[in-house]
Parts: sequence; C-alpha cells; structure tokens
Amino acid sequence: MTKSPSWLPAPDDSNLPFFEGAKEGRLRLQRCNDCSAWMFPVRVRCQSCGSTNVKWADASGRGTVYTHARLQREYHPRHSGRLPLVMVQVDLEEGVRVNTNLIDCDPEKVKAGMSVQVAIEHSPSGEAVVVFRPA
Repeated sequence: MTKSPSWLPAPDDSNLPFFEGAKEGRLRLQRCNDCSAWMFPVRVRCQSCGSTNVKWADASGRGTVYTHARLQREYHPRHSGRLPLVMVQVDLEEGVRVNTNLIDCDPEKVKAGMSVQVAIEHSPSGEAVVVFRPA
C-alpha cells in the first residue's frame, strides 16, 4: 500500500508550534512579549518593535474574509474530488492576515467581510490543516 501524499511541507523548528497547535485543534501564532503584536508568517524578530522576545500563543481563531477566489482545477492530490475549493485571505482579530481555505460554505455565498472561525481539516495521512468555516 502506498502512503498518501503529504498535504503540507515538513514542519521544522521554526514552525513546529503552528503545526502542533493544529493537531490539538488550535490556531497558534507568534506574539511579541515586548509590544504584544501578533505575527504571521513565522518571524525571528517582531515586525512592529524589532524585539527578538517572541513566543507562541493561542489566537482567537476568529476573523473576517478580506478577499476570496475559487480553485476550479486540480493542481494537487489534495484537490481531488473537492473542487471547487474556496481560497480566502482572512483578517484575524489579532491583526494579521492568513491565506487559507474556506470549508462548509457554498462558494456562491462567500463575500468579503463575512465572519469566519478556525477549523481543522485532516488529510488522508492524518496531517492537521488549519482552514476556516463561516462563523
């Protein structure tokens, strides 16, 4: 039996807390201990104050759709049997924007400004993937 293809890149030391949080059903992001700014993607230095005093923390998982698009063509094994996929940029309450997929929603009803919340999807090989669904 062949192993299911990976949906994700292999985590490394810099992003492992993000992927471990997803396995636990949580959205984990970096946060500066000095100015409290949230960061995404992974950084070694706070983009607001320049501090290297950065930690991982649980984010609220709530946000709004900034923009969206539909994927109509299968580019990856992950897309098989799932088209159309709704790709969104979500502005989180914490002040960062993330690129992700929107699930459990009619693609025709997606609009900028709609409220969404974090959800976790699991690949056939058991990987936890952070996605969002309507709130």
